[in-house]
Amino acid sequence: MAQSTLEVTDKDGWRIEFPLSKTVTYLGCDPSSDIVLETWHGTGVAPRHLQIISLIAEGQGYRLVNLGETDILMGASGEQPVAPRSFVPLSDGERLRVGDFVIVFRAGDAIPATAGPRPAVAAERAQAAVARPVTSNVIGLKLSLPGEQLAPDRALEGTLVVSNLGNKPGVQFKLQVEGLDAESYEVGPGPVLFPGAEKSVVFRLRHPRKPAPPAGEHRFSVRATAPDAYPGESAVVQQAVQILPFYNHRVRLVS
Repeated sequence: MAQSTLEVTDKDGWRIEFPLSKTVTYLGCDPSSDIVLETWHGTGVAPRHLQIISLIAEGQGYRLVNLGETDILMGASGEQPVAPRSFVPLSDGERLRVGDFVIVFRAGDAIPATAGPRPAVAAERAQAAVARPVTSNVIGLKLSLPGEQLAPDRALEGTLVVSNLGNKPGVQFKLQVEGLDAESYEVGPGPVLFPGAEKSVVFRLRHPRKPAPPAGEHRFSVRATAPDAYPGESAVVQQAVQILPFYNHRVRLVS
């Protein structure tokens, strides 16, 4: 089985091919990068300029993250800029320009050569991984967030509005978050409500600040139940957030 590769060409036409054998591959001029672009071959490359993330296990191919401070130019003539701290999917034959270097992504046998940024199988798996929206005649649930981008240095704080739409008094509601690690969110306690009442509950999202889940769109859901008063009933809301890239650099001083 052929591996996916990056074909790198410098300003003088010198060319070399690097296999993509890791889940996360870093490219830059720093010697600690997985793929090192030495300064004598070309300039304009940050110490860690690119991050290539393999999402083959999820059926989504590869994703490119720009870790640098300048745009990366994609396309045959650089018509698609990739801004700093943003990401794009990689398709077979994708052409990039980073400083004085031209980089071409070659898809291996693990993903189809014609794979797009969001194959149907990936969408199906994403939908299966998160519960579909569910409504109830006795439980109401709404989620409000101030934005859809989750940055490493800033949490998203919103509200969950829980409603007792039934006729049972003093109902204790329970809230369950699905699709997120426990350390990535905070949710207030489920309220006790009388018929026709509703209450807002604080809901806070924090960046995972680790490789998984990778940067990009991530879906989660919140489920509200009241097993004692309304057994078998639940309400579910879904939300998608864009997890922005997280940078974790180390500095080593050598004398």
